[in-house]
Amino acid sequence: MPRKQKPSRNKRDAKKRSLLSTDPGFTITTHRALLFLSLVSLALQSVIFAPVGWWPISFVCLVPWLILVGAASHAPRVYFHSWVLGLAFFFLNMRWMYWSTGYGYAALAIYLSFYFPFMACVIRHVVRRRRLPLALALPVVWTGCEMLRAVVISGFPWFYLSHSLHGVLPLIQISDLVGAYGVTFMIAAVNGALADAVLFAVARRRGTTGVTAWRGVGFSATVAVLLVLFSFVYGWYQISRDTMRDGPRVAMLQGDFVVSVYGEEASGHERFVTYMEMLDAAASEKPDLYLIPETPWPMYLNPEARQANAPSRRSFEAMQRRATRDNAYIVTGSSSREDRPADVRAPIRMYNSAAVIRPDGGAVGRYDKVHLVYFGEIVPFRFGRLRFLYLWLNKLMPFSEGGTFEYSLFPGSSFHHFEMTPQSQPGEVIRFGTPICYEDVMPYVSRRFATGTGDSSGKQVDVLLNISNDGWFGRGHQQPQHLSISVFRAVENRVGIARSVNTGVSALIDPDGTVHDVVAADPSNPWPRACNYAVGQLRVDSRFTLYSRYGDWFAWGCAAICFALFFDYWVTRVRTRGLSTEAVGHDVG
Repeated sequence: MPRKQKPSRNKRDAKKRSLLSTDPGFTITTHRALLFLSLVSLALQSVIFAPVGWWPISFVCLVPWLILVGAASHAPRVYFHSWVLGLAFFFLNMRWMYWSTGYGYAALAIYLSFYFPFMACVIRHVVRRRRLPLALALPVVWTGCEMLRAVVISGFPWFYLSHSLHGVLPLIQISDLVGAYGVTFMIAAVNGALADAVLFAVARRRGTTGVTAWRGVGFSATVAVLLVLFSFVYGWYQISRDTMRDGPRVAMLQGDFVVSVYGEEASGHERFVTYMEMLDAAASEKPDLYLIPETPWPMYLNPEARQANAPSRRSFEAMQRRATRDNAYIVTGSSSREDRPADVRAPIRMYNSAAVIRPDGGAVGRYDKVHLVYFGEIVPFRFGRLRFLYLWLNKLMPFSEGGTFEYSLFPGSSFHHFEMTPQSQPGEVIRFGTPICYEDVMPYVSRRFATGTGDSSGKQVDVLLNISNDGWFGRGHQQPQHLSISVFRAVENRVGIARSVNTGVSALIDPDGTVHDVVAADPSNPWPRACNYAVGQLRVDSRFTLYSRYGDWFAWGCAAICFALFFDYWVTRVRTRGLSTEAVGHDVG
C-alpha cells in the first residue's frame, strides 16, 4: 500500500494561519490614539451613574473602548490600556470608599481593574478570530463578568451598566425575568452594534472590510433593536398591570451622622435623642411601622445582653413605650451579643442585627445579617489552618487596634421573615424581611428573602425593609448610587422596599421601581444637620417572578460561555504557537 504522506509544513502553517487574528480593515498603532480612546470611554462611563445619571450615554459609553480592543495593532497594548482604563474608572468612581478605608479602597480598585483586560482578551479573540459580531460577544462577556464581580471575594455588584437606567422604568422591567443582568445585556448589545457599525464605516472608507461586512452590521443592528424593543414593550405591559395594592404606612427616620474609624460626629446620647424626637414628630401621621437605620446608636436589643447593659435597657424601654402608645411596630438596627464561655475560640459572639419591636409588647424579633462585608465587618480565615493569615490581616485593620481586638462579627444563619398587622388595614397580615446595609445590593440576598429557602415554592415576603448606615462614606456619590441599585431588587422580586439610611438616601420603592417619599433635608427642622423623616404608603405586589423562582441562571450562563471562549482562546494560542507576527503579518496575541 502506498504510504500515507503527512501534510506538508506549508499546509499545516496555512491551517494555523486560518486561526490567527484578522484586523477589522484598519489598525491603530500609536499609544496616543489608544490613550485617547481610553480617556473618552472613561469619561462616558463615569457620567452614566448617579448622581450625574446621564443614562442615554450608557448606550454608547463602551464604543471607544471596543474600537481600541478591535483595532489596536498589538494585543499587549490592548491589555495594558484596558487595565489602565479599569484602574482609573474604579479609582475615580469609588473614591467615596477612601473615607472609610484607604487600603481597602486601593486593593478593591486594583482587583476590579483586571476584569477589563480579561474582557478585552476574550472579546478581541472572538471578534478577530471567530468573526463574531460585537453585538453578541460584548453582552455575553460583560454580563458574565458582572456576575463574577457579584460573587468573587464576597462580591461587589456595583457600577453595573444596568444601574444607569434605574429611573427608566419601561426598560428595567425585564429584571423580573433575568435580573439586572438582563438590562446590562441589552445595553451592552447596543454598544456592540454601534461599535460594529463604526468599525465597518472606517474600514469601508479606507477601501477594506476586514472581519466586518454590511451583512454583519445589519445583523448586529437587528439584535440590538430587537432587544431594546422587547424590553420596552415588556416593560410597558408590566407597568400597566393591576397587581399592586396598598401596604403598610412606613415612617422612615433618617439621621445624618458621619462616622469613621477615627470618631463620630455626635455622641450616642445625641443620636438617640434625635431619633426619638423624629419618631414622636412622625407619630401625628399614624404610621404602621417606624424604620430606624442600621446601628443608629450603641445598643444591644437581644434580651440577655440588654439586661446587662443599662443604656441598652433604657433604649429598649423608650422604644417599647412608643410602639405601644402608637400601636405601631419599630424596626431598628442594633448589635447582638451572645456570651459563650465554653467556646474557647470565641467566648463572645457579636452580630449585626435588625430588631423588630411589637406594639403588644411581645418578644423582640431578631434578624442577624448573613452577608457580612469583608474587612469592614469580618476578616476571613478566622478559624482553621489559615488562621495565621487572619491574624496578619486583622492586625492591618484600623478597627482591630493593632491586632489586639478581634472585631469580626458572626453571620446569621437564615434569611427569615417577620409578620405584622397594620393598624391602617385591620385583619391583613404583611410579611417582611429586613436586609441590612449592603445586603440590598446583593441580588441573591433579596431573592432569598423573597423565597425564604431560595427555592421556587412561592413568595415568602410582601415587602423588604432595608436599614443601612451609609455614614461610613461621608456625604457624596455613594448614597444615591446605593438607592439606584436597590431599585432593581424591588423589580426583580416584585416587592416594595422601604429604606431608612443614616446620611441617606431614605425612600420608598414600589415593586415596579418607582421611587417616592424621599427623605429630604429641611433647614427649618429642629434637628441637627440634615436629619429628617418621611411617611409614605408601601406597596404590595401579587406577582411571583421568574427571577425569584430561578435566580441568576441567565447571568451564570453568560459567565460559563465567557469562560468557554477564554478556553478557546488558549487552545488557539497553543495551536498557533511557532508562527510569529512577522511571518504571517498578523497579531497572534
